[in-house]
Amino acid sequence: MLVRRVAIENVRSFLNREELTLDGPITIVIGPNGGGKTNLLDTIVIMLRRYLFASMYAIHAPTAEQPNRYEIRQNDALNNMTLERHSAGESREQLVEIEVEVTSIDLKNMHSMQDDADRLTELASKKYYNLAISNAKSWVLEDISVGMRFVYSISNGSFQQSGGTAGTSFLQYLQMFEMDGRLRDEFELAALSTPLVYLPVNRAASGFQSNVELAGYNDFETKRHSDAASSRSTTSIVNLAIGRLAQKYRMLLEKDNGIAASEFRNDANLKELTSLLSELGYEWSLETINPLKNQYDVRLKKQGSSFLVGAASSGERELFTYLFAIFALNVRDALIIVDEPELHLHPKWQKTLLQLFIRLAKSTGNQFLLVTHSPTFVSPESIQYVSRVFSSQQRSHILRLNTTALPEAKHLLNIVNSQNNERLFFADEVVLVEGLSDRIFFEAVLDRHGRSTSSKSILEVISVGGKGFFDAYGKVLQASEIHYSIISDLDYVEQVGTAEIKALFKVDSREIKVDVIENVKSLDGDSLVQAIDVALTSGNWDHAVQIWAYIKARRRQLRRDLTAENLASLNVFLESKRTENIYILSRGALEDYLPTGHSSKDMDKLIRLLNENDFWELLPQDGRVELGIIAQGLLNLVGDAVETNIEC
Repeated sequence: MLVRRVAIENVRSFLNREELTLDGPITIVIGPNGGGKTNLLDTIVIMLRRYLFASMYAIHAPTAEQPNRYEIRQNDALNNMTLERHSAGESREQLVEIEVEVTSIDLKNMHSMQDDADRLTELASKKYYNLAISNAKSWVLEDISVGMRFVYSISNGSFQQSGGTAGTSFLQYLQMFEMDGRLRDEFELAALSTPLVYLPVNRAASGFQSNVELAGYNDFETKRHSDAASSRSTTSIVNLAIGRLAQKYRMLLEKDNGIAASEFRNDANLKELTSLLSELGYEWSLETINPLKNQYDVRLKKQGSSFLVGAASSGERELFTYLFAIFALNVRDALIIVDEPELHLHPKWQKTLLQLFIRLAKSTGNQFLLVTHSPTFVSPESIQYVSRVFSSQQRSHILRLNTTALPEAKHLLNIVNSQNNERLFFADEVVLVEGLSDRIFFEAVLDRHGRSTSSKSILEVISVGGKGFFDAYGKVLQASEIHYSIISDLDYVEQVGTAEIKALFKVDSREIKVDVIENVKSLDGDSLVQAIDVALTSGNWDHAVQIWAYIKARRRQLRRDLTAENLASLNVFLESKRTENIYILSRGALEDYLPTGHSSKDMDKLIRLLNENDFWELLPQDGRVELGIIAQGLLNLVGDAVETNIEC
């Protein structure tokens, strides 16, 4: 089964209808804290566990005649998994809707369950009561095909479905799946895989419980508590995974003919687990810790050292949780939900984990739904799978990034990286500036005006590497529906001004001389020289002319012969751009706002200035007024910005 869409309305922090689309092997959900990401995950898990997979367990209910009698019951631990209404929606309709797609594996499983229904019922009914296995015999499988989609929903607490009898049959299949699979394993029929794994953010709160004593181990009870995992409860899926491994190994020992260990390691899932751990530098074995108590644990070897898995680092244990959960529990063609997969992991390991998930999605057929605060999980390759969850006016929203609106690949590669991502995708508002010195300076100015003490929203400043990249960054932010502003030098007017305003500027020949001709690191200078060389050889000067025009267009200065009317027009224009959240520095560039003797290019000197007890008082008075207006406008401390006049 593939989950293709989830709709949620009036549940916890979600008041209005929002939809999450899962159309790839991996879905990545990002957003600032308090946006509603965990509420979304809890809702999905509750819908799947309580209604679609109908978590069941067996409880020992002996009678005098049948001391080994068990009853199949609904998992009452799920009763605490509730879907509260939004605080502003007590009188409104509530809806959770999930759309699933039939896969070829589903059809294969349904045929197996139908074919084996009588045989499994005969075997299991001697021990278990309240079985519903025979329901499979009524399925009309010819009515169900690969790619069909069914919608199941909870409306005001009432379960509803679509798809007629086919939808009913598929729902029965999902609800029977895990118990049918558990009984098949016990009675040695063809196995079924685990369809859902949820690893909540508090998964480590109960510890890494890898030590299992079979004498006191109850698989049904352990699974019952594992199924009830949510952001509000703690559980250890590792205990279930190692318990399953220990049971498997113990049963092989019961019929041992000398090859139990080799049979155990030859299991397809365990061979893949061994291979992946080997690539990461580990060897592993299931070790009998206490044979008298049937006590087992996992032992690891790394770089000549041998240790039990519980002694591994927190980051290693996190990685092992994923691997043992997937392979020990035979998780195939399933949905794996992980809240904060980056927990305890170094950024390098986070990158390894993302690549591992992508690889496992292909090899195991699993869908991964990842909710993360880590910028590492967003890359030019993975951005196509990203949705953003955020809160506005105390209401959570889900936004799928519009990848068609993103900039071209060469710009995307520079923009979407682990250095920028935290500022880009996990902020409420963003300020784009040209260079690193601009970023350092305006961060200090914003903090001086209250940014660091404000809890209203997260405001980040990002240097784009030149005014020519404002548009590319803007496309990424627009696709993410993140509000942004721009602070630029006065020569940005050449890109955003009208013809009348552009005419107020002239080519800055001094800047071209210093920044292009004499600067050995100038990329524009290199491009110009290469274009001239080509033109001299080919006789075609078109490209060289374009490069020269580009250089001149981005190095302009205000004319000195402007009239009062010209200046008034420029002031009106700059004020109008502020209403579009574009703050153009009226005095020129950053150095025109620094004390005498300072240059924005002298980074050390700039940092020393900003580290002064009150650097603000050291700035020129006229420039301080304008900078204060910009800061207040960005922080929403004032309404309309006060007009800034330009003097010749």
